[in-house]
Amino acid sequence: MKICIYCGHYILYKLSEGNLKCAKCKRKFSPKKYKRKKLILEEFLNGLNPMQISNKYNFSYVSVVNEIKNIRIEMAQVCEDKFLEKNNICEFEEYLYIPNKDIYKAENFLTIDYGGYIYNIMLSDMKNYENLDEKEIKSMFLQSKIIKIQNQLKIQQFWDYFENFMKKYRGIKKNNFFYYLKEAEFRFNDFRLLL
Repeated sequence: MKICIYCGHYILYKLSEGNLKCAKCKRKFSPKKYKRKKLILEEFLNGLNPMQISNKYNFSYVSVVNEIKNIRIEMAQVCEDKFLEKNNICEFEEYLYIPNKDIYKAENFLTIDYGGYIYNIMLSDMKNYENLDEKEIKSMFLQSKIIKIQNQLKIQQFWDYFENFMKKYRGIKKNNFFYYLKEAEFRFNDFRLLL
């Protein structure tokens, strides 16, 4: 390793435990951990799941899962930053993702096309509608449909991509849904993450 991973400075000191210390910013880091993080990132972006990465490199499954959580957080941040950079909204529409045909577990989000890129915003939680039956919920969504569409091509392409993307997961925790949505958005937009 020839440069500091934090500031890019070229003078590094090797410490007794194998870590490196930057002469400029004085931060310490482990080249071994950095290499592991980079391998996990590359393989995850290439489509491998945590178990496959763990088996391929003999890494701890838990550490791979934790690293992928951090990668998803970074992906969400990249999506936010790109949207705030441009912010030229062309089209938007509301989408209701219903896993396993259970409307009470549905996730509601707004999909925005901004200059050929997709951005998603989470909307109200379906738990707010638990006291309504399924017919009432469906009629309410038909009445309150948010729409501002010219040709809807990019948005529909994302929704198709997202439905296929979610099929590979057997189920995700509700509080993690946002990060899976943002991962799909990140991949669909073909954004890049650098380590």
